[in-house]
Amino acid sequence: MKINQTLLPTKIFLLALLFIPFTGKSQKWIADTLTIDFGKTQQNCSFRIDTVVDYRNQFPEFISVYEQKKWLFFPVDQIVKTAQPISKLIVSTFQPNAITDSSYRVGIREFFISNSSSTFFRDLKLFSTIELYKSNEHDSSLVGTFYYERKLTQKKKAEIKDGYETLIDDWNKQFSSDIVAAEQGIDQFMPEKYYHFRRGKEWAYRNLYASAEFFGGLSFWGVDGELWFSEPEGNRIFNRSANIIRYVNHPTFQSIAIGRNIRHWNYRLNDDLLFVNKIVFLIGFNKWKDMKTVRHKLEEIPLFDLSFTQQINYNKFDKSGLVFGVGLMEDVHYIIYHKPEIKIGLSLNCAYKF
Repeated sequence: MKINQTLLPTKIFLLALLFIPFTGKSQKWIADTLTIDFGKTQQNCSFRIDTVVDYRNQFPEFISVYEQKKWLFFPVDQIVKTAQPISKLIVSTFQPNAITDSSYRVGIREFFISNSSSTFFRDLKLFSTIELYKSNEHDSSLVGTFYYERKLTQKKKAEIKDGYETLIDDWNKQFSSDIVAAEQGIDQFMPEKYYHFRRGKEWAYRNLYASAEFFGGLSFWGVDGELWFSEPEGNRIFNRSANIIRYVNHPTFQSIAIGRNIRHWNYRLNDDLLFVNKIVFLIGFNKWKDMKTVRHKLEEIPLFDLSFTQQINYNKFDKSGLVFGVGLMEDVHYIIYHKPEIKIGLSLNCAYKF
C-alpha cells in the first residue's frame, strides 16, 4: 500500500501531539495557583508570638501542591499558598488582646496540607511540626515540640478554598489552646490528651521506611516489598500509606502485583511496640506452572487479591533503626474461571526506619 508522502509529515506531527502528555513529567502543564487566607478568625490570646522562623525547604507562602486535570485530561500541578509568608501570618494571628509578659518564639519545621480525592469526596490532611520556645529578656529556652495531624473531608462539589481555610482555622484554635496548656503544665497531668506534644524535646525528622514482609501458609508463600515516608506520630492511632510490590507462589501458579497508597492502620501500644493492621487490594498477573500441558485462556492472567495482615512490631517511638514484627495474614484471591480461594498464614516483617 502506498503512503501519500505529502501527508506523512502532518500525520507524524499529529501523532506526536497525541503522545506528548505521556512522555514524562517534563510535559506536565505549568502549575496553577490558589491563594487562601490563613484561617478565618483572629485568635484571642493571653500570650504573644513575637518571632517565627520558617525552616522548611519551600517558598515561605507554601501550603500545598496537588495534581488536577485540566479539560478533564491534562495533568496540572495546583499550588496552594497564602498571600504573605506563613511566619508573618502566625505572628499577626497570635497576638494578645491585653498587655502580657508571656511571649514565645516559634520554629516551623513542617507545615503542609496533603490533598487526596476519591470519586465523591476530598480528603485534606494538615501535617505540622512546630518547635516552641519561651522568650526571655536576652534569649529563649525550648518548651517542646508539637506534632499535628488534622484531617478534613469535604464533598468534591464544595469550594476547595473553604476546606483549606477551615482546616487551618481549626489548627489555629488548637495551637492557641496548646500553648496555654504547655504554659500551665497541663500536659504533664493529662499526657494522653497531649500525646502530640513532646516537652523539652527538639523536633524529630520524618522517617523513610524500607520494608520486606515474608508470609506463608500450608500451600502458599510470598513476600511484600514496601516503601513509604512517615511523619512523626501526632496521635496514638494514625494511618500511613505505602507503595508495594508483591510476589506470591501458589501450587499451580506464581503472581506478581504492584500497588500504591496501601493503607496501614497503626496503634501505638507503648514506646517500643506498635500494632499494625494492613489492608491490601491488588490486581496482579499470573504465570501458570502447567503451561506446557494445559492451555490457559488470556482471561486467566489477571489476579484479584485482597489481604489483611495484623502484626505487632518492635518499632521504637520517635527513633530510627531496625523494625521487626510477627502476625497473621488472611488472603482472598480470585482468577476468572476459577473459584475464589481463602488462605491463612503467618507473616514476618523486617524493615529499617531511616
